[in-house]
Amino acid sequence: PGYKHVEEFGPDEEYEDELEEFYVTLDLGAVEPTLIPSSSTYRLIGLDTPTPFIQLSGTVLQGRHESLLGTELLFTKAKGTPDFQ
Repeated sequence: PGYKHVEEFGPDEEYEDELEEFYVTLDLGAVEPTLIPSSSTYRLIGLDTPTPFIQLSGTVLQGRHESLLGTELLFTKAKGTPDFQ
């Protein structure tokens, strides 16, 4: 429904070869605090499904999507600025 499986793109078919960037904000809630820094790799699975999963090291967590109310701002620390605690 709405899509068709193809083996390869034909010469006359239009498609974009540009990459799209998506940002995902994760609220892990009450996850064991030592699990996050000890995980050097992670996998996000099924982000386009109602129940996405994240795998941190050997631990798999099931999530859910929630609508954001308002605007979300993400900040990063600028290089050479002191840490404020």
